[in-house]
Amino acid sequence: MVGMKDSASTADDPALALQSEALIICEQAGWTPRCIAQQTHGIGVPEIYEELRCLQKVLAVHVSQALIDCCRRHDLWTPLFEDVEARIWLFLGERKRAEKRWRSLLHHPSPTLRDIARKTLSVVQRKVKTGEMLATEVEQSIDRGQWQQVEALLLDALLAAKPLPNLKKILESTAMRWSMPDHFPWDRGLYNHQFILDLWEHQLTAWEAADAP
Repeated sequence: MVGMKDSASTADDPALALQSEALIICEQAGWTPRCIAQQTHGIGVPEIYEELRCLQKVLAVHVSQALIDCCRRHDLWTPLFEDVEARIWLFLGERKRAEKRWRSLLHHPSPTLRDIARKTLSVVQRKVKTGEMLATEVEQSIDRGQWQQVEALLLDALLAAKPLPNLKKILESTAMRWSMPDHFPWDRGLYNHQFILDLWEHQLTAWEAADAP
C-alpha cells in the first residue's frame, strides 16, 4: 500500500515526477546526485539547476544535457537552463551556436539573464581574440579524436587576416600529436613544417573537389 501511495503521489506532482526521472538519469550515468532528492533545495527545477552547477565543475556535459532534456519533457523550466545549455554547446565545440543563444538572451526580460549573457559573451570574445579559445577548442577536439575538426579550426586561423598571437605555439603543439610518416626526422621544426603542409594540402583538395563539375 505504501508503494502504491508513493507512486500515486509522484504521478500527481509534476515536480516529484521530474525528480524521479532525474534520479534514474543520474543512476544510469553513474553519477551520485549532490542536490537532487537531498532535501537541500526545492523539489524539481531548483534542485536540478543546483545539480547542473555541480556537474559543470566536473565537465559532465552529457549528464547535464540529459537532465535539461528531462525538464523539457516534463514542461518544467527555468530560463537559467538556457545559459547552462549554451555552456554545454561551447564545451562540445559548438561556439557559434552558444554565442547565438547568449545573444538572444541579451534581450531576455530577466535582468539577471541579460547580465549573464553580456558577461559571458565578453569573456568568450576576449578569449577568441587572444587565441585562448582556439587553443581550448583544438585541445578538446583532439581529446575527442575529431581530427577533421582540428584541421578546420587551424585552417580558419591560418586563413584569418590577423594571425592569433599564440597560433605558432598551437601549431607546434598539435604537430607533435599529428600522424607523421614512419621514420620521420625527430625535429620539432620539421614536424611543424610538415604539419602545416598537410593542412594546406587537405584544404587544396577540398577546394578542388568543390570546384569540380
